[in-house]
Amino acid sequence: MTQAEARTVMKAHGWSYIEHTRHKSRIKYVYAQRRQGRKVADRYICPLSKLDTLTEQELIAKLAPKPTSTP
Repeated sequence: MTQAEARTVMKAHGWSYIEHTRHKSRIKYVYAQRRQGRKVADRYICPLSKLDTLTEQELIAKLAPKPTSTP
């Protein structure tokens, strides 16, 4: 999957494509981000170098809402 394809899939599901570089590391990571009320939700996707191995179904699964646990 290319960066443009990832952006398109994320946008279709209401997320924005974001790249972050962690502290002092030169490795870039891909995140999905969207606003939820006053807060901003981030979802880790994968390292940028591994984006080409990610499939559309795997990306959609990572964007899916997390189940809430009720005790």
